[in-house]
Amino acid sequence: MRISPLKDQLAAAGAVFRERHGVEVVSHFSQVPAECLAVREAAALTDFSLVRAFTLPETPGIDFLDALVAGNVPKIRFGRVLHTFLADAGGLLAADCFVANNDQEFVFLCESILPDAEFDALLASAGVDSQARDLSADHVVLSLDGFKSWEIVKQIFGADVVGLPYLSIENYQFAGEPVRFIRAGKTSEFGYLLLVPVKIAAALFDALRAGVAERGGRLAGVDAHDALRLEGRFFNIFQEGARVRDPLPLGLQWMIDFEKEKFSGSAAIQQRRAAGLKQKVIGLAADADGAALRTGARIFHAGQPVGEVVADCVSQVLHRPLALGLFPVELAFSGLEFRVGSPAGAVIRSISMPPIMPKSLLVKLDEM
Repeated sequence: MRISPLKDQLAAAGAVFRERHGVEVVSHFSQVPAECLAVREAAALTDFSLVRAFTLPETPGIDFLDALVAGNVPKIRFGRVLHTFLADAGGLLAADCFVANNDQEFVFLCESILPDAEFDALLASAGVDSQARDLSADHVVLSLDGFKSWEIVKQIFGADVVGLPYLSIENYQFAGEPVRFIRAGKTSEFGYLLLVPVKIAAALFDALRAGVAERGGRLAGVDAHDALRLEGRFFNIFQEGARVRDPLPLGLQWMIDFEKEKFSGSAAIQQRRAAGLKQKVIGLAADADGAALRTGARIFHAGQPVGEVVADCVSQVLHRPLALGLFPVELAFSGLEFRVGSPAGAVIRSISMPPIMPKSLLVKLDEM
């Protein structure tokens, strides 16, 4: 099982660990609701070394990646990041990916639901020598997220960090070592991913942690991120992605360049698309006591089973359960009432997502 190079430091800070698809991750440090609120109201720091990280030279990396992922890699401008996915040969999701054009290299970050050996085999199936360098052993991925997180990175890396647009990459220095810096959070608040060499990872972790503490934030684990992604309606491959697998009912068409001749799993995806969409994932909400709105629960309409809960959380902003459900397309729109668990179960309602307004939208970084 792959473990983070920061494990000792995380354990000393009170981390509770668990396994996720062959990787040891930090589940939480304290109470998950408190970690969620830290992101919404201040900032939180999370070890994201579960992410598979690679660098590839521009040539042949551009052709290698374009043959694999669903998005169009040659169209990525310098300094920008493409959010897309990697599917297996059957067109089922294998990884949620960022592909960054970073001058003479591409940076490839993947949240994968495949064990490392299976993921590596999928990359090898492209049949091209990518000259990819796996950074898992000598780099750490840190995620800094939250309403005030921009203040922390500005303090450490300089004022020009504030001007980075969403889905962009820049190179900075910390303690004389290079840090690949990506603005790309998935919580709906400000978010930054930092690809950090192991030799300075502990020092940078401490610097970021100090900045978080100064602003009333805390360390957070992946359980908080799961809840925040659902609440903000960011796709989560570890929740609804792992349960549904098909990118079409998950609404990931925006990640696909359908004009591409071919990518991993493209034939199967195109075939299902031509047959027509039969199911779709939509948002659900329950009253404060909606304990039955849990992943795996069956959903009923007019006494008949019509859907299934594929992800759930408790919103710390709305103070009630939220979920995503997989429905037939004819029922997959907001404003309908259903029952969960049984034909006479608790009442739930389909809603437009996201149901919250992130505080980060109130900050005008161009005026800072």
